[in-house]
Amino acid sequence: MSAFIPKYLYNFFLKDNSHVIQEYLTVFSQMIAFHDPQLSNHLNEIGFIPDLYAIPWFLTMFTHVFPLHKIFHLWDTLLLGNSSFPFCIGVAILQQLRDRLLANGFNECILLFSDLPEIDIERCVRESINLFCWTPKSATYRQHAQPPRSVGGDNNGFSKSSSYFSSDDQDLPKTDLSREPIKLSELKAELSPRISAEDLIDLCELTGPGHFKTPTKRIKSSKPKILAVDIRSSEDFHRGHISGSINIPYSTAFGPDGELVQCAANTTLQSFKGRVIVVISNAMKSAAAFAAHLVKVCYPKVCILDGGINKMKPTGLLTVPSPQI
Repeated sequence: MSAFIPKYLYNFFLKDNSHVIQEYLTVFSQMIAFHDPQLSNHLNEIGFIPDLYAIPWFLTMFTHVFPLHKIFHLWDTLLLGNSSFPFCIGVAILQQLRDRLLANGFNECILLFSDLPEIDIERCVRESINLFCWTPKSATYRQHAQPPRSVGGDNNGFSKSSSYFSSDDQDLPKTDLSREPIKLSELKAELSPRISAEDLIDLCELTGPGHFKTPTKRIKSSKPKILAVDIRSSEDFHRGHISGSINIPYSTAFGPDGELVQCAANTTLQSFKGRVIVVISNAMKSAAAFAAHLVKVCYPKVCILDGGINKMKPTGLLTVPSPQI
């Protein structure tokens, strides 16, 4: 327990733990939107927020939810993951109750959680592992998580080694491309999670010395496919952008009813629905608003590049068109 509590419940039991709990629940809410936008939209519309049901889950690491024989099985998997794995378990539980949640309003959902139906633990474990594998490591960054500890090797990426699963984002060496802490009020205002520039580079499989004008991609791996969506103006986009990204200027992306305007870039975006979509801008509020629009129209796995395009400029990994002669 001396290792378990700091890893999964760091500072949860402080006398004033409100900032820790609120950050945790906000990240969990973002994970619901990331993995199941339709469910997230419904729960937000009826005001059924994680504060109303999830605090006992995380404070007790689900012993409040499951009997002991199921907890043994769940914790066998939990202990192999990093400190973000409980978020995936929480989403997996909600997805088992998905049909009933979508069909009901606030009062019915309260009653449902007051006497939680039977949860298939095998399915919960299986689906939580799948959710974890699709979640970029930095998407669950928390500034109130356990402080960094040293880990050996380069574990950044979607490799399926145990060291990757068990290490946390905050355990990785801090660089200029890492996630930056933000105010809780800013975090709460964003429906989709942020990811670090490190994760973006790794997921896009970009490589090449900084002086290359056209970055190359690494040898294809088994990582989840990703689409970088640059929402800056076309002029800014052509001054330098991430290799393989598409340009959908925010100002012209959506119609009056919030639907995506039909164009070639939006067709590409639609073809990537269900894969990781990273929204990139030079203004975080614009990126957050664009991502929220995508969630509203039920795009899953939407996230935002922390720090925007400015984080990428010093890397030399932006594609710069050759000058016209």
